[in-house]
Amino acid sequence: MAADSIGDAVRTRRAKGLQFAFALTAAVVLLRSLPVTSGLPVFSLIENFAYDFYFQHRPVRDMSRFVIIAIDEESLLPEHLGRFPWPRSAYAALLPRLAQADAVGVDLLFSEPSPEDAALAKAMQRHGRVVLAAHKRRVEKGAIAWQGYGQHDVGRIPVAHSEEEFVPPVPLLAKAAAGIGYVDIVPDRDGIYRRVKPLEVGNGGYLYPHFSCELARLVTKTAPALLASSAAQGNLTIGPRKVPLSQGRMLINYAGPVETVTYLPFWKVLAGQYGPETFRNKIVLIGPTAAGLYDIRPAPFARNNRVFFGVETNANIAATLLSGEVLRDFRGSTVWALYALLVGMLTACAIWNSRDALAAVLGVMTVAFLALPAFFVGVALLHQVVPYGGIVLAAVLPMAVALYERLGAEKREVTRQFATYVSPDVLHELAENPELVRVGQRREVTILFSDVRGSTTIVENMEPDVWIAQLNEYLSEMSDAIFAYDGYLDKFMGDGIMVLWNAFGNQPDHAQLATKSALQMLERLRHLNEQWEHVEGRVPLRIGIGLHTGEVVVGNVGSNRRAQYTAIGDSVNTASRLEALTKDFSAEVLLSETTAAAVEQSLQLVELGEARLKGREKPLKVYKPHGYQGETKGCITQEHK
Repeated sequence: MAADSIGDAVRTRRAKGLQFAFALTAAVVLLRSLPVTSGLPVFSLIENFAYDFYFQHRPVRDMSRFVIIAIDEESLLPEHLGRFPWPRSAYAALLPRLAQADAVGVDLLFSEPSPEDAALAKAMQRHGRVVLAAHKRRVEKGAIAWQGYGQHDVGRIPVAHSEEEFVPPVPLLAKAAAGIGYVDIVPDRDGIYRRVKPLEVGNGGYLYPHFSCELARLVTKTAPALLASSAAQGNLTIGPRKVPLSQGRMLINYAGPVETVTYLPFWKVLAGQYGPETFRNKIVLIGPTAAGLYDIRPAPFARNNRVFFGVETNANIAATLLSGEVLRDFRGSTVWALYALLVGMLTACAIWNSRDALAAVLGVMTVAFLALPAFFVGVALLHQVVPYGGIVLAAVLPMAVALYERLGAEKREVTRQFATYVSPDVLHELAENPELVRVGQRREVTILFSDVRGSTTIVENMEPDVWIAQLNEYLSEMSDAIFAYDGYLDKFMGDGIMVLWNAFGNQPDHAQLATKSALQMLERLRHLNEQWEHVEGRVPLRIGIGLHTGEVVVGNVGSNRRAQYTAIGDSVNTASRLEALTKDFSAEVLLSETTAAAVEQSLQLVELGEARLKGREKPLKVYKPHGYQGETKGCITQEHK
């Protein structure tokens, strides 16, 4: 009887476990299927990861039809076109060199009039295939800045009622353009751009095309009315192809990481270094790529911290539309929901209806062969983006719960063996969380603070755009000096900078690296000031730098939405206050006694005395470097001079 009772108990436990697994699977599938809960972070995190993983490892696709004329750092040099924005005569002079292009998209906003508009408009009319950019902006209530394609039957096209309107270029340029499209695009919740609305209905029921959609329409000579009517039915007609839309959106089928499209510097094209045949039958996009122009659209590629330029994003959108190779969004598909339910139930059956020795193996195999490949099979073979988060969780959660229950004997054995050796709290922690994660660490670092002296007065006496342009040049050079010596650029604080060395525990010579970087910052600034003497509107800058070596706590600090790896502690405050004391000691760089002790064998120092800092009981000896101009390792300014 005892054996029968045990057998009955085991069968009962398995039956209840299987029922719970089925219920858990059904709950996951239901949550993923309901519109209210389908966007839960637990689902989108998995699906976005799979989407990004696919694009990162897929072979790069051909984008030879597209060329980007880049407004890059090289073009911004004084010997070329100088600081941005440029006179519109530059674009007017550029267009004749692109006469053989199928279309030219100018990914810039010309919403304010200029004396050179007439010349640019004339050049655009001669070319005949130029698309300009529009953007959303708050306008006077009741005003209609641009009517797009006019009023159409919108059907399934998204309607966006807001206090903002799509504002086109100035009328003279708008009239000369072959097309106008908005460049606004909304990222996913994680800040990555994966989807776009080719068409959108704005206030007043007017239909507006996206910039890339208008480029594709112009190239294929598709009538706006056909574009509108097809999109209203859920399939966008571009030339001979139909592009399926999901709630008016489409997934961007990226060809590859940044610079998959050919980039040509604006100034070189303008100077005639590329012949007209370079652009024959090409789709040319003109847009900013220089640091500080802020046209960054993070894409699903982890390389370079997901940096991706907006102009290349638009090229990929246009390429997706023209190729017709759209990844259809099947995340709301009933068929895939049933597949998720089936996989989850098969996983549960494989675990609960097998022997203990096989339970884990069968469960993992079911997940590995039926759940995990689903996304990549759907994308690669069916061109469908599936509800991958629901499929994976519908299988993994029942597997995890079942294995936890079936392998509970191991947990009980651990409890039995260690019950007399540790406290109840520690025992519970060992049983529930065997792997402990350090959320922060104490570490000795060297901290650098720098700030521009008298910046408030400078800002008051300069035009905002002029000051911002100069500040961007300054910060770019300072960043290069920091990166030349492997510093961790913690943050910009207006014109101030905070940098850490040994933030990750891999720099035993962190004080020397920090000091050399500080000296190179001064050297670069000296070269910058020499250059600025010949640039109208620029003013010379002076900075103060404080360096301190001490113990801090490093780790990710912030909220659930945004966090930053940084340092906190008294040493951070000390470095900041040392920077502020550079004025009092008439020194460009101040080193604390701890930093000085670490570098005194390799650098001549001058002791300046003691400083009493707020929050510290003992005064701190401070030093400055003497007779050292600073290395020019990796110094871009020096190379340009």
